[in-house]
Amino acid sequence: MSGLLLSRRDCLKALLALPLLDAASALAAPADHRIVAINWLAAETLLSLGMTPLAVSDGGYFRRRIATPVLPAEVQDIGPYWEPNLELIAALKPGLILSDRLAPALLDSLQRIAPLQVVSVYPSAGPLWSALLNFTAELGQQLAISPRAARLTETSAVAIERCKQRIAHAAGQRILVAVRSQDGKYATVYGSNSLPDALLTQLGLRNAWTQPVGAMGTANVGIEKLVSLPADWLFYTELPTTLTRVSRLRQPQGMWQQLPLVAAGRARELSHFFPFGGLATAVSLAQHITAALEEATGDA
Repeated sequence: MSGLLLSRRDCLKALLALPLLDAASALAAPADHRIVAINWLAAETLLSLGMTPLAVSDGGYFRRRIATPVLPAEVQDIGPYWEPNLELIAALKPGLILSDRLAPALLDSLQRIAPLQVVSVYPSAGPLWSALLNFTAELGQQLAISPRAARLTETSAVAIERCKQRIAHAAGQRILVAVRSQDGKYATVYGSNSLPDALLTQLGLRNAWTQPVGAMGTANVGIEKLVSLPADWLFYTELPTTLTRVSRLRQPQGMWQQLPLVAAGRARELSHFFPFGGLATAVSLAQHITAALEEATGDA
């Protein structure tokens, strides 16, 4: 119980220390909260805060990648994030657009429609977990719903702390989180400055992948790179668009099946997750990892 209370106290202290949006980047809250969320982290966080955006980019695929919180059916789909439908966005008359860092010409076009804010948590210039907390708090402040943001941050911390306590027997174990390719010959692994890496730290686990990664915290590697990797468990997933092709293309005795962790029964499949999500995604991933570790070690 003391660990749980400490987590809550630290969480509240972190919230009090969060910097306000500076004058150059601060935007007034739209009067009626008419928000277009091109950026999925923004869309997820809005939904977690009880705010429904007018529109999101690629809404159908959003629902496949981010199951919770649920994206309501009435939310408009404005097309892919790299080429949003400007005419549709303008017709929606938003009071605020939350965007990815897109081409300058496209950002200029969006800024002509409504006040624009670029979401830059991924990649993060500093510790990713702090960046997620900052973003949640700043968005809550901007929309005049800071108590909701504080509540979301605290409940997320409590949920993750509970997961940590449930897998205390596995503390310090080395975990590899990866996305398997269609043919089982390659994988995308999550290293430093990624959401899985930050979450493993929160859970008292260690990331088995300590080698270099790109700006987004990932590395695409051949399966042979994982053969001698020191790790205790492998948690993997597959992109929902590739599931059918994966099952058709993978060979029964392929390289994936010969990985020591797979052969030793120390690999578990996770429900697919969006690796650039927010606190709701982090909690869901923590619960899946916890359940998999409990099942694997017979402590469920």
